[in-house]
Amino acid sequence: MSRPRQFDETTALEGAMVAFWENGYAGTNLPDLLDAMSLTRGSFYKAFHDKHAVYLRAIDHYAETRMNASLAALTDPAEESAHDRLVKMFLRTENHQNKPSPKVGCFVCNAMVEMAPFDPDCAASCARVSERLRLALRSVLKELRPDAPADELDRKSAALERLYFGSHAMGRMGGSFQHWSELLSDLI
Repeated sequence: MSRPRQFDETTALEGAMVAFWENGYAGTNLPDLLDAMSLTRGSFYKAFHDKHAVYLRAIDHYAETRMNASLAALTDPAEESAHDRLVKMFLRTENHQNKPSPKVGCFVCNAMVEMAPFDPDCAASCARVSERLRLALRSVLKELRPDAPADELDRKSAALERLYFGSHAMGRMGGSFQHWSELLSDLI
């Protein structure tokens, strides 16, 4: 009979996510991961098998803990106007309090750039998150322009999705968009 786990899996995944977020997949070695997750080597391998498996789980953890909250705020019409919710989502790109440091960007965006081109499992995970974002953006655009044709909503939501991820990539090097409200008004 095996012993029960002596650690909280969510806490361990949060540590792994932060380590990968700050250093990237290639820049995070096993000792760094073990330290960030507060795990022994044996516990790590038993629970997660390998670095790649925990990386994929970290992407899912990011989607559940960071993206879900952002998408819920974006699509909740009880909060404020659709335009204001959209602007707030993009402002959070720069000012998100749950980032480990200011210049880390979006964990999924980083995975898209570093690993997804070479790793089909990572690409699939990133595509799922990206699709959820695009659909949420589309619903907000539909709220803003209820009579807009479907193909226009599809094009604009895809453009906003790319702008969202691009802004995170630019944020890694210190880029900033000072006027999200005006920029988004021009696009929608």
